[in-house]
Order: sequence, then structure tokens, then C-alpha cells
Amino acid sequence: MLISDTLRNTICEQIGHEKHNSNLYMYICGFLRNKGLDNLAKHFEGQHLEEFNHSIEFFNLLTDLNADVIIPEIKEVDIPFTNMVHVATVYLDREILTTESIDSIKKLAIEESNPVVEEKMREMIKLQQIEYAEATSFMDKASLLPEWWMCALWDASGGG
Repeated sequence: MLISDTLRNTICEQIGHEKHNSNLYMYICGFLRNKGLDNLAKHFEGQHLEEFNHSIEFFNLLTDLNADVIIPEIKEVDIPFTNMVHVATVYLDREILTTESIDSIKKLAIEESNPVVEEKMREMIKLQQIEYAEATSFMDKASLLPEWWMCALWDASGGG
């Protein structure tokens, strides 16, 4: 056996986690578009695609190890955002949670002496450094512009 049932199940949960992230970022994208903040929305459209691709990476890991894949039910996203700091907080908190989740898979892989999964998790954690940089930068900017009308200036500058 190339992977234990416990490790496989944990990675399947991570696929669901990544799909939830993808849906969350698409939700934020739509929310911002509906506020007329199209450039800021593009950032989350990119995040949506990135998280979807992460779910595929976990899926590929399991199929490469000839493990059955179970896709968990994905939780609905419906958040009544109050301001841009709220959006940024949800974004950053989700990236922190994702890193913690991937790290727990890495620790389980180490415990089970599964170097293939361990190495893949190290690779995925490295990607999280970029995610942290993007999310903290977004938070920094959002903190400077707490009112929605101020965010229009940020959006008009290209949303970067």
C-alpha cells in the first residue's frame, strides 16, 4: 500500500478545503463586482482559480498513489461583509487555516513515514508563503481604506 487510509482520508478532506477556498474567493469576487470594484474582484478571481488548481494537485497526489478519492461535501459560502477589512480578515484567516491544515497532513505523513506525501506537503506549504504575502498586503491596504467609497480609489488604481 502506498498510502494509509488515514492519510488518504485527510488528503480527501484537504481537497474539500481547497474547493471551499475556491468557492469563497469566487464569492468575494462576485461581491466586489457587485460593489463596482472590478479590479479588486480580479484578484479574487485569480485566487479562485489558484485554489481550484490546488485541489487538483491533491487529487493528482492521491491518484498517483493509486488511492481512491472521496470528495467531501463543500460548505455553502454566504457572508454579509460589512467593509473591506472584513473581506481581508476572512481572506487572511482562510489562508492561515489552509496552511495549518496542510502542515497537519505533513506531520501525519512524517509520522507514517510517507516521504512522497511529506514532500508534496512541503511544496504546498511553500506556496502558502506567497498566499500569506498576498493576503497580508491586501489586509494592509484594506486597513487604510475602511470605507467602501475609499475602496473605489484603490480599485481605480488597478486594485494591486
